Amino acid sequence: MYRILLSLGVLFTLFSCVDDRDFPLTDTPITNPEYELIHYWNFNNSETLSAATYTTGGASLEYFGSSYDEVNPGSAINARNQDAAENALRLRNPSGEFIIKVPSTGYKNVILSYAATRTGSGSQTQTISYTTDGTNYIQTGLSQTDFTVIEDTYVLVQINFSGIEAATNNPNFKVKVTFDEPSSQITNGNNRIDNITLDGIPAGSSNPEPEPEPGEVEVFHYWNFNDLVSGNNPEITANMGNGSLQYLGNYYDRVSPGADVNAQSADEAGYALRLRNESGDLIISVPTTNHKNIVLKYAATRTGSGSQTHTVSYTTDGTNYTETGLSVTEFMLTEDVYSLLEIDFSSITGANNNTNFKIKISHDTASSQIQNGNNRIDNLTVEGNTL
Repeated sequence: MYRILLSLGVLFTLFSCVDDRDFPLTDTPITNPEYELIHYWNFNNSETLSAATYTTGGASLEYFGSSYDEVNPGSAINARNQDAAENALRLRNPSGEFIIKVPSTGYKNVILSYAATRTGSGSQTQTISYTTDGTNYIQTGLSQTDFTVIEDTYVLVQINFSGIEAATNNPNFKVKVTFDEPSSQITNGNNRIDNITLDGIPAGSSNPEPEPEPGEVEVFHYWNFNDLVSGNNPEITANMGNGSLQYLGNYYDRVSPGADVNAQSADEAGYALRLRNESGDLIISVPTTNHKNIVLKYAATRTGSGSQTHTVSYTTDGTNYTETGLSVTEFMLTEDVYSLLEIDFSSITGANNNTNFKIKISHDTASSQIQNGNNRIDNLTVEGNTL
């Protein structure tokens, strides 16, 4: 069942059937005095309808449906500075995605709020997702993603991102509102939105309590592959941690010699993991629970026909991979000589303390189209500071 957030003004409407223009003016539904307004649209100026009424910088709106224009009356719900309930933003059917770009630079614990209603043929629901890299939208960490919209009555929609670390101090932060499928297939009807705000606590604020200093650096995932048995696709067991590996290429097996590069506890250079062509992605699932400042290291080489490069991407939701924030994503491999590859995720807050964290190693196109040749990996570790 969808949960609808109603302001006192909406409840007053439901019981007295008066126009929402008669509501007592709502300054803000956020009562915590630490919060500051970051971005705000009241849509009262029809000549600059989509321009932010107030912004600390970088805010914008984009609608992928039929068209948008102003509509009167708007709403007093979530209005700031006692702004009048004049115009609202009308998003006409056929509906499409509505992208709200709201950089959270310098702020944490951000909350998006807005007033919403619809006509009879407008979308009955609004589904929320967000992106922290500016491209890939997810719903991870949201307590509510679907909001029911009432016909001709504005309700308060509020999404709290305070539990999502990657939404903190993020210049790429955006929120996407998706409408129901029936509204995308008809030309009549619309949804109406007013008084969009993003509020947050300055990142330098002392409350809530500051994050403690990170602990010592430790290796918490490790594979040396010395225990691999012979044959195709043998079971791979981690020497340390609860991670897992998945190879999407032809098949894998063990190969000798391995490497002493990045070996832990003076482990011998026994076997390495041989990833045979036709190559495919290697998925490294490494939960980072109770760790931050994550770094991946491993030894790698190739045969003459093996992939000449390793390209690295990652996911913080377990599904959508990105390279955002990585200083280096492509690594050259030397034939028959093991090299140490190191990928530093310490600047990517979404990689911290994340049970869904995975890393993907992709091989070049040429190696995916031939059967001879292989890549070899040994002594794979993931390390980070303890929390």
